[in-house]
Amino acid sequence: MSAVETSLDGQTALVTGAATGVGKAIATELARRGAFVVVSDIDDEGGRRAAADINGSGGRATYVHADVTSTTDLAGVLKAAGVAQDGLNIVVANVMGGGASGSIWETDPETARRTFDIMVFGVYNVIRAFAPALIGTSRSGSPARLLVVGSEHSLGVPPHVFPASVYTVAKYASLGLVDTARRDFADSGVSVTLLAPSWVRTEKLVELIHSSRELAEAIEPNAQNADEVARQAVDGLMKGDYITATNPVTREFALERARQVMASVQTLPVVGPSDDASVHDGTGDTAKCPVAGHM
Repeated sequence: MSAVETSLDGQTALVTGAATGVGKAIATELARRGAFVVVSDIDDEGGRRAAADINGSGGRATYVHADVTSTTDLAGVLKAAGVAQDGLNIVVANVMGGGASGSIWETDPETARRTFDIMVFGVYNVIRAFAPALIGTSRSGSPARLLVVGSEHSLGVPPHVFPASVYTVAKYASLGLVDTARRDFADSGVSVTLLAPSWVRTEKLVELIHSSRELAEAIEPNAQNADEVARQAVDGLMKGDYITATNPVTREFALERARQVMASVQTLPVVGPSDDASVHDGTGDTAKCPVAGHM
């Protein structure tokens, strides 16, 4: 895949949660670069409007209803959009919903469970549903890419953000999903990228800013426009980046967390390659794992 590729002419992209916000902005950017975009959401009115806005701006898009918590909905998206199994080039797993401010113990279990059902299992469901199509596209010789929309919360606990522990946990899971997807797709030619923005001026965030002067003072200085985040997201996706962080405010706390991890493990003794056949090599080949056959 060329690092300087800029056009998506002739390619097809699917974006979940694309009725509003970051999802809509990414869908719009993909269409601007030439892709045919399948806009997917549970908000039918907003989703149809997003597709109409893209079409009205000279792009090409269609809307398909799908709830990311429903494997049945996801299984029918490509057929409903008229997309062949080997004709899907880009999947954007953008999932948002649930979550509440406060510490772990201030969040009730039902809220936490609902948040994880949407934001963790939702992303898992999207990857699982469209992995065969992406692999088929790659094997046919066309580009195949997965973008998981995470957050700066995927990289640690942002000190400049009020506590929202359950949300942070859910977004942190996005990094684990990306890491394992990169391993699982390693031999298929499908690239996997994590988008990790900070505050983005979506419709909901603007409402939040307007609701409180205190929130406005805390959020607005660090907020980015959705179209700028979308541009960085698609740039990172097309380059095959591992992580696309969009906001300088993320830099120091993410680096500090990385330093803490390094400090915790660098004192461990160095272990060289083993000739022991019972030790797998980390490639994901379960035949080399001494535990997999007993699970």
